[in-house]
This record gives sequence, C-alpha cells and structure tokens, in this order.
Amino acid sequence: MTDKVFRDPLYNYIAFDRKRDGWLIDLINCPEIQRLRRIHQLGVSNFTYPGADHTRFAHSLGVTHLMLLMLGHLERVSNAERIKNARQALLATALLHDVGHGPFSHLFEPCLGINHEQWSIAIIRDETTGVHRVLKNQGAYLPDHVADLINSENSSHPPWQRALMSSQLDVDRLDYLRRDSLFSGAGYGHFDWHRLLTTVQFDESETDLVWPAKTALAIEEYIFARYYMYQNVYLHKTTRGFEALLQAMWTRADVVRQEGGEIDANPALQRFWSVPMAAPGSLAVADYLRIEEFTVLEQIQRWTGHSDRGLADCARRFLNRDGFAMIEPPPPPNPLKVDDFGEWEPELHKLLTANGFQQPAMYCLADKVKGKYRQPYREEKEPENQSAVNTIRVVDGGKPVSIGQYLPRLKSVIAPPEDRVMYYVPKEIRTEATQLRDRLRKA
Repeated sequence: MTDKVFRDPLYNYIAFDRKRDGWLIDLINCPEIQRLRRIHQLGVSNFTYPGADHTRFAHSLGVTHLMLLMLGHLERVSNAERIKNARQALLATALLHDVGHGPFSHLFEPCLGINHEQWSIAIIRDETTGVHRVLKNQGAYLPDHVADLINSENSSHPPWQRALMSSQLDVDRLDYLRRDSLFSGAGYGHFDWHRLLTTVQFDESETDLVWPAKTALAIEEYIFARYYMYQNVYLHKTTRGFEALLQAMWTRADVVRQEGGEIDANPALQRFWSVPMAAPGSLAVADYLRIEEFTVLEQIQRWTGHSDRGLADCARRFLNRDGFAMIEPPPPPNPLKVDDFGEWEPELHKLLTANGFQQPAMYCLADKVKGKYRQPYREEKEPENQSAVNTIRVVDGGKPVSIGQYLPRLKSVIAPPEDRVMYYVPKEIRTEATQLRDRLRKA
C-alpha cells in the first residue's frame, strides 16, 4: 500500500502518496502539527453546539486534501510544469497555515495579544522546529516560500499561489465552512464544492484565477453558505457571550498581576507573562508552543479558588457553562454616536453593584461587532484592482467580471450590515436589566 490514509468524516478518506509525498507525512508527524490536535477549530462554539469539538489538526488535513485536488485539476487544464514547480510550497502552506494558532483559535488572540499568522511564520522559519527541518530537507528555499504565502502582506509570488490558499474563495474556506457546518450540526454549509474545485482556471494573463460563467450558481451557493454560517454559528449570541466572559476574566487577571497581586500562573503562562509583549522575537517559539488549551483550562481551574472574587467567579462560570445573558441596549441618544448609549452603562453598573457584584466592569460586557466582520463576502469595487485574492470573478464575454456584477441579486448580501453592539450581564439580573433598558427607551 503506497498511500497514508486518514479516515475523515467530511471526505471519507484523505490519502497521501508515500512515494511522491512522503515528506508531507513527515511534516504531519512534527510536534508543531500534532499540537493542533489540542486546539479547537471553533474556539468555545462547543458551548453552544456540543458537537463542535473538531480541531485545527483535522481542518489542516482537510485543507491539504483540497489543495491536492485543486492542484491536480490545474495540472490537467493548464501549464503542468508551473503547477509542479509550486506544488510542494502550496501543499506545505495548506498544512501549516494554522500552525501558529493559540488556545481556542481566534478567540484567545486578544487575550494574549498575539497574531496567529505572525506566529505561523515564526514557527516555520525557526530552525529549531520540526516543520522547519522537514521543509529545509526538501529545499533550502521552501521555508521562506511557505512563510511568504502565509504572510498576507507579502506579494513576492504569483497571485494565483496566494489565491489558492488565502482569498475570497480558497481551499481554507471550502474546508472550514463544510467542516464547521457538519460538526456544529447547523447544516448550513452545503454548496457544490466539487464544482468550484474542478472548474477554476487561469485568466488570460496566466497569473490569476477565475471561474467560467457556468459556475456562477455554485459560487452563489457558497456565498450564501458563508452568510448563514456567520449569522447562525460564528456570531451566535451564546458563543459570543462566553467569548466575552473569557476575555473579561483574562483582562481582570492581567490587572491583578500588574497591580502586584498573585495570579498563581502555571509555568507556561508565567513565562508568557514575563515578557513585555507576545510578538515573535519577544518570546521563544518553544515557549509559545507550550501554551495550549489544556494550559489555559488548568489556569482557569486554579482561578476558581482565587482571592479576587470577580476573577474566581468568572472562572467558575466559564468552567461550569454558567454564562451571561445577552441584553440589547437602548437606542443611542445621539444617532451620530452609535456606540454611545448615554446612561445605559452607568445605570447597569449601579444595578450590578446593588446586586452584590463588586466589580461591575467585569459583569457588564459590551460585544461590538463591526459590520464588515458580519459580511459574508466582500469584493473590490474597482475592476482594475480586482484579483482572485479580493474578488470572485467569472468569465463573461471573454472578460472576467465580479460575481456581484454578474449576479446583481447578490448586492444585498455583499453590502456590509450595520455595526452591532450587544451587552452581556449575569443571568441573575437579566429581568432587571431588561426593565432598565425599556425605561431608557421610553425616556
């Protein structure tokens, strides 16, 4: 048997040819990749959807599988030599694009002050890591090529290479939309992904990617799948509430630490907090990689007995899934200041204090979501600036046009919604907070 096979609930089998891609199997076996088994793909979404326990490891395998399929298709329909020359870098990028993620994926980045993309690049370039050694054995150029493709600010390689991995329609999105839909049980991630993979083609310049007009309806399906997943899964109010709770707890711990209090940090986090910032270069890669979800959960468990009442209470609430209730704020007194709700927050703080919450700022959590983050698909308005990275384009009359122009009915979906602000307070005061909100609405 020449294939290394993984059983996957989304694709049934994911197979890697040992003869052609044995180095890829070595890469999978590196500790830095195996660490992704201990990082949830959807942060704390399993608090809302109990089945959403899938990991960044499974997602990374799925993305690599799709990259194999897409490269195989492009080899068949275009300049095969060009595809073969970039094949190793693209497969490695697919597998390694999330290697820098911290605990609970995107959720924990504000808590630790990290950017997972920067850390992915640092891990790939660090000569002490297993992934660097495997890449270097395949070619001295390979670590830098892969790091360049992950770096969103780097444009040193042909646009089509970046577009396959990081664009408005890429193998990363194709996998996580369907995988997140499956494991959450939400059922919104259904679209003709195989058609999207097997109809992509190069444009006239042979440097960028487009789709034929016959694929337009499959693209429309994909955009709506993104829309439904954002509305129902990624921005679910219960999930957002637990995200806000975790971030508030971490902020309080940092305040206690900076004020000279003892936070009983475990060794991995003690090392992390001992440096002024968490950017690559200020903390050794090996120290960063020690911060995993079990590290954070063990720390939260410690805090349940902390002398700081607010920190201990929030730690207990998080571990016991005793979340906060969402309250919609009253309309802003001044429509031009959409984030200013007048007396709403001060009155909420008074209400919390009156109910025994000694640190009201920890229990009055504003969740501000910019409209652009709720937008399922964005495209560049100026045709001369459009590329596969920023716009999905189909060929109409021999020329590439944006999918928004080709299907005008998508304009309402493409337009960014208004910014949204929701508040989270302890469930114990939900009724009183709602009554307060209603009084302020009438005032």
